[in-house]
Amino acid sequence: MKRKHVLEVLDKIDDRHIKETEKAPKKMRKRPYWIGAVAAVLAVVICISSFLNTPIITANAIALPEDARIMDHPDLDDYKDRESYMADVELWKAETDHRRTTRENAAISLSQFFTEGSAEFLASHNNDNALWSPINAYIGLSMLAEITDSDSRKEILDLFGVSDIETLRSQVSAVWESVYEDDGNEICTLANSLWLENGLDYNQDTMNNLAYHYYASVYQTDLGSDSANKSIGNWLNKNTGGMLKDRTDKIDLSPETILALYSTLFFQAKWSDEFNSRNNTNDIFHGINGDNNVTYMNKKLCQMYYYWHDDYSAVALSLKNGSTMWFILPDEGKVTADVLNGGAYGEMISSGSGEEGWQNKKYMKVNLSVPKFDVSSTVNLKDGLNKMGVTKVFDMESADFTAITSDSPVYVTAVNQSAKVEIDEKGVKAATYIELPGCGSAMPPEEIIDFVLDRPFLFVITKGNLPLFTGVVNNI
Repeated sequence: MKRKHVLEVLDKIDDRHIKETEKAPKKMRKRPYWIGAVAAVLAVVICISSFLNTPIITANAIALPEDARIMDHPDLDDYKDRESYMADVELWKAETDHRRTTRENAAISLSQFFTEGSAEFLASHNNDNALWSPINAYIGLSMLAEITDSDSRKEILDLFGVSDIETLRSQVSAVWESVYEDDGNEICTLANSLWLENGLDYNQDTMNNLAYHYYASVYQTDLGSDSANKSIGNWLNKNTGGMLKDRTDKIDLSPETILALYSTLFFQAKWSDEFNSRNNTNDIFHGINGDNNVTYMNKKLCQMYYYWHDDYSAVALSLKNGSTMWFILPDEGKVTADVLNGGAYGEMISSGSGEEGWQNKKYMKVNLSVPKFDVSSTVNLKDGLNKMGVTKVFDMESADFTAITSDSPVYVTAVNQSAKVEIDEKGVKAATYIELPGCGSAMPPEEIIDFVLDRPFLFVITKGNLPLFTGVVNNI
């Protein structure tokens, strides 16, 4: 019997910018005993760029998402009487409060996943740069839970600290809707898609759940064909702002592939207070692989919070869309792995920047030097997920994908994530692609402190208290 490989992919950006096909699906025929190798692709993009032209997708649409279920605050000018207006205001308040409460519950488990996952996925890369997106991995793995069942699903539910798939669905929807933003300038949009092989016997209820709760588009096509590869490449290229074009143009799924899952996140924002290039300097960055002369962006006497713990110090820079980029510098004699394994930074991140939250902080003047960087990495998440308790989906004998298809067996073989991040004077630019074929131990004694990122450091980009993107910069 021919073995069929399932590709599972997580990657990022909004469906509203994708030309959806409305062609009705053909009647499916059942194929027995396909063996699936699932590879997942995640693309997370943090960039300052315009959207590309709408991609061409030649595939049957099985299920398509609606627009984001986010109610705008009622405008009194749109109403004939105040009573109707106030009634809708109350509905808006109830919806907003419910979403906020659900998102906060999700953020608790996501925070633990972020801290444990960062230690598993990043700490071992002591000599290399390493990047990953916690929120996209969260959404992609949640979609994986949706299309699995029994112990395969339970392991993912346990990873996120929820008891049932209904709770996970509502939390993912709330996270998606809370993160989603697009005013044409500051952008944080997400999209998901599932691609099925022609002839695969699928569960339409599961497809509808993916479209509704995960805002996913579901297509059926001849996976592995030139046409399918081009359609997926166009989708990914569009959803990653063209930043991964050198990879998306080379999509080449094996004819053995029967399933491909993609989840995307596109983030575009400028610094609230941009750096002035006239203040740039050239100096040494003491990387793991040796010293390099790099360009530093500088701000003098910035009034900001300075954070610290036993083995690191940190600052947080705000972006115009309300997001934050944290820079975490291990103390002298410490390395990034010490901070990751210690885990305290995760509590600092989840508590948020500003007056409330983390206790070890001081509002003071900081002379800030941040290197301009362009770093990339590939991280295999499979071993880390195994250690975190997700094993069944990787085992051909025990993986259960009956929530999506009765054709079996299907299983996941790899979860590989590639990423690229750039920062400059104006803001942040980054893309990731997942494949699923100074003083820190005490309060600073002075009112002015130098915070110079001239050796390996961590960064985390958050929206609210949700970690969008994190990485270790060991070399520039």
